Amino acid sequence: MPYEVRTVSEDPRPLAAVRATTTQGQLGTDIVRLLDLVWPVLREQGAATGHNVIVYREARDGVLTIDAGVEVPSGFTASGQVQPAATPAGQSVTTAHYGEYRELGRAYRAIERWCAEHQRQPSGLSWEVYGDWAEDPAQRRTDVYLQLRPEAG
Repeated sequence: MPYEVRTVSEDPRPLAAVRATTTQGQLGTDIVRLLDLVWPVLREQGAATGHNVIVYREARDGVLTIDAGVEVPSGFTASGQVQPAATPAGQSVTTAHYGEYRELGRAYRAIERWCAEHQRQPSGLSWEVYGDWAEDPAQRRTDVYLQLRPEAG
């Protein structure tokens, strides 16, 4: 199924998150480990929660800096490594990916093609919002966002 890529203007989504560095090879394992630090804090506090979100802040020499967190629309109290964070604000390009998480690269390639075709430059910040879990991978939705640099005026 082809990806429908579109631009959106995003407000920051408040998160309870743990910031960490990882590598592409360790990413999946580290995401689960970090989210396993966040969820107990939110459950203990009875915080209202949304979806899991991973914000990719920087990639340098094969090392990724990420915020692995959970949407907290009403806030929470920081605890240990679990700190307030947010998704980037401003104009972004997005698409929805349905399927296995290991295939998310296809969504990123569709967004990168869109940027090239529309002569838009990414800011370097991206994030993924994971929909509700489904046993059937075809039902798993992940919204992928790539923040855009402001257009030259």
